[in-house]
Amino acid sequence: MKYVFTEATEEAQNAADAIVELEYQDLLPVIERKDFKDTGDFKPRSFAKLQLRARNAVKELINNPYSKILMICGSSRVNTIEIAHELVVELAGQEPTIAYAPTKFEFFGNDKEDGVLTSKGFVIMPCSHLLDHPKWLNMSDACIAQNEGLKLILCGDATECASLQMIWPSLDNVLRSDIVMEFPIAGGVELMASLVASYVDKYKLSPFSQEAIELLCIWSSRQSGDRRWLGIPEIRLCTLVIAANRYAKGNTVDNISVLKAIAADDYRINYFAELELRNHRDNQILLATEGEEIGQINGLSVIETAGTSYEYGEPVRITATLRAGGEGDVIDIERKAELAGQIHAKAMMIINGFLSNEFGAEQPLPVSASLVFEQSYSEIDGDSASLTGLCAVISALSDLPIRQDLAVTGAVDQFGDVQPVGGVNEKIEGFFKICRLHGLTGTQGVIIPASCVDQLVLRGSVISAVKEGKFHIYVVSHVTGAAKLLLKTPWGDSSIENSICSKICTRLDEIGNGKNARPWWKFF
Repeated sequence: MKYVFTEATEEAQNAADAIVELEYQDLLPVIERKDFKDTGDFKPRSFAKLQLRARNAVKELINNPYSKILMICGSSRVNTIEIAHELVVELAGQEPTIAYAPTKFEFFGNDKEDGVLTSKGFVIMPCSHLLDHPKWLNMSDACIAQNEGLKLILCGDATECASLQMIWPSLDNVLRSDIVMEFPIAGGVELMASLVASYVDKYKLSPFSQEAIELLCIWSSRQSGDRRWLGIPEIRLCTLVIAANRYAKGNTVDNISVLKAIAADDYRINYFAELELRNHRDNQILLATEGEEIGQINGLSVIETAGTSYEYGEPVRITATLRAGGEGDVIDIERKAELAGQIHAKAMMIINGFLSNEFGAEQPLPVSASLVFEQSYSEIDGDSASLTGLCAVISALSDLPIRQDLAVTGAVDQFGDVQPVGGVNEKIEGFFKICRLHGLTGTQGVIIPASCVDQLVLRGSVISAVKEGKFHIYVVSHVTGAAKLLLKTPWGDSSIENSICSKICTRLDEIGNGKNARPWWKFF
């Protein structure tokens, strides 16, 4: 019985093995510089004025006599009711009624006094209130049908809008619109400056300098998770702008004031992230940032704290072991212990698929592997550790040690292609903090999917370390590239001596023939 790696063409193999190290310039934010003194040079433009879709929907509600209801789907990070209010005032020239939580009498009225649904004009109302009072919906249909002068605007997030539509069939044919929170980075400086100028006018703040606006653009790109887009969570941005103005103490708001506001916001909610860092300092979490180990690899995960929704990167040690026999699959201990979600379980099955395709296409594999996230005591989910787990199993199969100064994130398919994952910035920064805590050696770094480069909006400390050669960021497009970097050995094929594949095939042959290359006492 002989195990042979499925050979690829030399050109395809070279492309798969390609490893690119990002330079300092690759990490710089991509924003168009525009010279100006401060936000006083720009005409104020509110967040509502950026909502072209909602604007179009309100126009249709005004001009179409058959349209009585508009549902605006937003997010908890924007004030959808305020946006609707501003658009109605601007386009209809009327002051709408805002009914946050009317009682039944206030909602329907009586013979002597009109209620919300029996009066004329525009009414803005949160979806959540109707979800709390589903018994009102049938009577609401009757009131809306009889009231020709009513224009009702319902506001909520995606969950609220969907839930209300499920229990109120009348919403199937109403007008709808989304609130847009992402805008192209092209022209982003002007857009941000105009938006901040509207806050300056509204709240009587000091003007913001060019450097402050550019920093807010970088912060917004991080919110979107893509350096090509500005993500504007309007409520958070407004709060940040007001806080930065306070730090400026009456002077023009510069980038230092904005940095202080961002740092203060981070400090208020990063307790659990600091606690994890303390556990690493006290060696309560075992994670190596130097040396080499067989079947042991550093993965990258993101944790979101309950209540604050604060996200931070947390490296995790993943280990793989082998045993002869079994069904030739990878046993996911997290799944066996019921500590893994469905997406994670799927990712582990994909690892099985890749190994079976590469080494077990003609006959079953004679070994089984066990994979576990060490010191993990709560449920995990997601597929971003599939590349990491696969590399750990490859190390165990080939008996080649993995560099512990590197950490890995990425999803894979059954053919080994590396796919994008989320939270790349937090993951990189999480491992960088651990490396800095234990001491930067100049060789430490991370491996990420090539398709995640546009997500990179890293903090200045990481960018500076990359510039100084103290930290490295590598991108790969195939598992063979990641394995080559981690194991310091080319992937090759079964005919190339000392390649990863030849070592795996040789070892599988020995185990399959009952010839274990290592005596039992060498395992200890």
